[in-house]
Amino acid sequence: MREHVQGVILVASLGLFALAGALISGTQVTYAHEISIALTLIAVALGYRIYVHGIRSLRHGNVTAQLFATIAIFISVVAGLVLPSASATGTAEAVGYLTASAVVAFIILAGMTLEGYIIHRTRGALEKLINMSPSTARIRRDGREVEVPVDEVKIGEIVLVKPGDKIPVDGAVVSGHSTVNQATITGESIPVEKTVGDCTFAGTLNEHGALEIRVEKIAEDTTLAHVIQLVEEAQEKKAPIQNVADRFTTYFLPIMAVLASSVFAASYFALGFETALARTVTVLLVACPCALSIAVPVAVAGTIGNASMNGIIIKGGTHIEKLKDVKLVAFDKTGTLTIGEPKVVEIKTFGNYSEAETIKYAAIAEKFSEHPLSKAIIAKAAEMSMKIPDPTDFKTIPGHGVDAHYGNKHILIGTKMMETEIPEEASQLMNMVESEGKTAIPVALDKNVIGIIVVADTVRENSLEAIQGLKRLGVKTVMITGDNMRTAKSIAEQIGVDEYHAELLPEQKVAVIGELKKGNVVAMVGDGVNDAPALANSDVGFAMGAAGSDVAIETADVALLGDDLTKVEYAISLSRKAFNRMKGNIVYAFIWNIVALSLAAFGILDPVLAVVLAEAGCISVVINSALLLLSKPKPLAKIKG
Repeated sequence: MREHVQGVILVASLGLFALAGALISGTQVTYAHEISIALTLIAVALGYRIYVHGIRSLRHGNVTAQLFATIAIFISVVAGLVLPSASATGTAEAVGYLTASAVVAFIILAGMTLEGYIIHRTRGALEKLINMSPSTARIRRDGREVEVPVDEVKIGEIVLVKPGDKIPVDGAVVSGHSTVNQATITGESIPVEKTVGDCTFAGTLNEHGALEIRVEKIAEDTTLAHVIQLVEEAQEKKAPIQNVADRFTTYFLPIMAVLASSVFAASYFALGFETALARTVTVLLVACPCALSIAVPVAVAGTIGNASMNGIIIKGGTHIEKLKDVKLVAFDKTGTLTIGEPKVVEIKTFGNYSEAETIKYAAIAEKFSEHPLSKAIIAKAAEMSMKIPDPTDFKTIPGHGVDAHYGNKHILIGTKMMETEIPEEASQLMNMVESEGKTAIPVALDKNVIGIIVVADTVRENSLEAIQGLKRLGVKTVMITGDNMRTAKSIAEQIGVDEYHAELLPEQKVAVIGELKKGNVVAMVGDGVNDAPALANSDVGFAMGAAGSDVAIETADVALLGDDLTKVEYAISLSRKAFNRMKGNIVYAFIWNIVALSLAAFGILDPVLAVVLAEAGCISVVINSALLLLSKPKPLAKIKG
């Protein structure tokens, strides 16, 4: 951040110096000549970043706008200081070369600073991934508990994990029972019960219940470590932003150099050295591609500004260019297409009991339970404005359910708690519900089943609209998730995605993205840490914002500040319009340069007029790009192919 603040201060200072030089150069006040020269030389000196960039690009065999600007500024300064006619014909002409060089430096440096400020937003992701896993582990050695760095834990040792602690290793439970929130690794929406024999992942959260875990992988081989490695590799694959104008100037600038040499040679033999040099400098000032160098960064800024006002953060011009070509969007399920929290979606009652009575008795029994499904029942009771009394007594049996009393009423929650057979009607309903990927919770009162509470992760309100909007653009939609196949199928059918892949670990999500990228430009939309490798390996990664993980947001190329998935369609439409505007800017700047070059080559323009004409081209480009801030892209025609 500090370097960006310094860049803004540098550009502002350079602009003020250039403006002062331009104003004073038009006057005849005492010492105006000396003052304007001093101001302009300071201004040009502040543009050292241009010269460093230009010389460095030359060393690597690249011809960039910064290199050509360096040459033009150098020749202009030399001309302003040494030409006899410049010193003898008055302040305005004498300082014209110097002021022109300062303005060139200002425009180029402003473009560089703007582009530098917009990009580089992914560096903090790896630190957050690394911090997700505990740095120490509590283990049993020589009959006593000791805390050691996680790197020193050996395969086969027993790690002790208390309620509320993060699990430091990949391993298998050898003692204890708990529920573990492993959404950050697997993407599962509901915490998973863990008992003897079940596997665990480093970086996941042990919600309640103590566990003893036998280490099966050392720190560097855990699933989380592989996630970190995948993100590192994917970030290395991402090419740095390539300025479209730079690629264009690779061919344009050498031609301008040849033209300037030709103008000098022709003018030298016909009109003499000073006129030849003056015309050559003027040609170089016009040819210095200020409009070209700013055509893309300003359009990018306008696009990013428009997107940000609509709750979308696009992290640079490269992603805008990729977005316009997206033909397939892959969505994570949990927390992206769905809310990511269990919720009561249906209540089926039996006998003469109502939904309210079923929820009331279930909430009484579950009132002091820490199980995630219990919280869903309590939330439903609160939604129904119920006041839930305390149970007379209750007992939670891990893996089975709840046994509670309220007055003289005996309440049982959970299939394995039923003391009598579940009625056929209730059993069929439970099988149907579970086949849809939902959880069925039977409630019994005095040994009679009075109702079934159906709990599920619910689809976001705008998920269906988002999928339909993308299809109108001709974009294929795919859902990839770590959740089970039944749940994935149910969600996929509800929102209408073209295909889905389930029960995937982070490494497998990356493999699926790799397959989807064959013949397609693929965008990935996710919110969890388990999505980070897939986001990084896709062509364009979207991260959910308000409901999203910081790691996924920093790894992604586009961040949605809210939970509105229709913004994905908006971003793609905006990028197509923006890219057309960028191409238009470059063509316009090229034509403008051709006209100005013709006038400069025949001596119609002096250095100051040349810069004014170049400035007019820059201003036109800025205005054209600024209109992107006000643009509201309409749905475009389907992409062919």
